[in-house]
Amino acid sequence: MKKRSHKLDLRPDFNFFLTGISSPENDYHLCWAINQQLKLNLQKTGNWSVFHPKLNATQEFSMYSYEEDESLLVYYLLSNRCENGFLIEELKNIDYFIQVHGDFPSSDQDRFINDLNKLDAIVASFPIDPLKLKSRNRLLIQ
Repeated sequence: MKKRSHKLDLRPDFNFFLTGISSPENDYHLCWAINQQLKLNLQKTGNWSVFHPKLNATQEFSMYSYEEDESLLVYYLLSNRCENGFLIEELKNIDYFIQVHGDFPSSDQDRFINDLNKLDAIVASFPIDPLKLKSRNRLLIQ
């Protein structure tokens, strides 16, 4: 009998909207401001832990999340900085990331960015293509 082999091809899913935020504020103050402006309910969900092989250490990044029942969107606010480095090292000038998982139309994405840029707590926010990031796998939450 001929031996069969099957190849399992797992590709990470980067199907989310990613926003970079530059802000001098602490994570809890930024989260409060975003909740007020965008009518979200981001809440602290612990830390996002990522192993860094060069440091041979686990890095802990502050994380907030919110699930919208009506639209089925899931929002994550992640810090890009921790005690021993950055989540996305090639973007050291960014302080936070917001990921939006789900069906998020481009018209809503533009409005989302505009609403974020209205906040006094945010210096700048802009969309980022996660596929262009070298360390994009560190952003895989779900």
